[in-house]
Amino acid sequence: MLKRRVFAGGFVATFGVLIGSANGQFPGTAPITLVMPYPPGGLGDYFVRLVAPKLAEKLGVPVTIDNKAGANGAVGAAAVANAKPDGHTILFVPASTLTTNPWLMKDLAYDPLKDFTPLALVLEVPNVLVVNPDLPVRTFSDLIELARRRPATINYASVGAGSSTHLQAEMLKRAAGIDIVNITYRGAGPALQDLLGGQVQMMFDNMPSALPLIQSGKLRALAVTSAKSSAALPEVPPIGSFFPGFEDMPWFGFLGPAGLPADIATKLSTAIVQAVNSPDIVQALGARGGVIVSRTPEQLRSAIIADRDKTGRLIKEAGISLQ
Repeated sequence: MLKRRVFAGGFVATFGVLIGSANGQFPGTAPITLVMPYPPGGLGDYFVRLVAPKLAEKLGVPVTIDNKAGANGAVGAAAVANAKPDGHTILFVPASTLTTNPWLMKDLAYDPLKDFTPLALVLEVPNVLVVNPDLPVRTFSDLIELARRRPATINYASVGAGSSTHLQAEMLKRAAGIDIVNITYRGAGPALQDLLGGQVQMMFDNMPSALPLIQSGKLRALAVTSAKSSAALPEVPPIGSFFPGFEDMPWFGFLGPAGLPADIATKLSTAIVQAVNSPDIVQALGARGGVIVSRTPEQLRSAIIADRDKTGRLIKEAGISLQ
């Protein structure tokens, strides 16, 4: 576990986390613990580091980023589900932690609908299929041809069973009729390090996380999972243009424990939406291909239900087994 405290008074960098000011407005002066259930280095961690000081400013209390990695976000999510519902422990999580873990983990320690209070769905991102430049492919079609010629020789990185990085690769396997091998990591940071080092050859990753590596030439982008090309990578085609119907747009949201009082939930939701819509955050994510959205708690709950059902069908069709 990596835990970083955001103390009152000024902005200071501690291991890359901004430290935000506070004046004691949110119910009590106790800090808010913002649980990021993945290790540093991925999109979620990058995003909460931008949002935490804004949230501290809006609510007037310190905000702590607590990296609780493991089991496709299940470790951190369970910690929040079991936290005191006073508004001082909240979760920032990708859809897969809520919509696929119930299908893949027999002893999951939380119910995505019963054990959380939805606060806001705030971020949507296309994933981008990237490869190590040493892999002898220049285009998406080249990759498919190589994978068909050399079955079970290309490894792809994923950040957990049921994550978008895993399921999108499984979708591609089914659509293209190829055999590629899953190598699972605890988070996007470690996965990208091995992709850069050539231990694995390809990966579906969130565009904001991968884009700097693409732009520097350290990774090669071959396709995106959105319906259309992204403005951040206009020359990179959508997979759906090769395999119609292939579309997947991962999202991220904030939640608190179940039983959160309505007035506290409303304060948190309002502050979160204001924080993520700060012009510098909108610009930073937009430049990397992410889209800041402001979905209500009810819309977040509906998204969990819709994606849970869609993911369940995919897992069954792909024959992905339970743990």
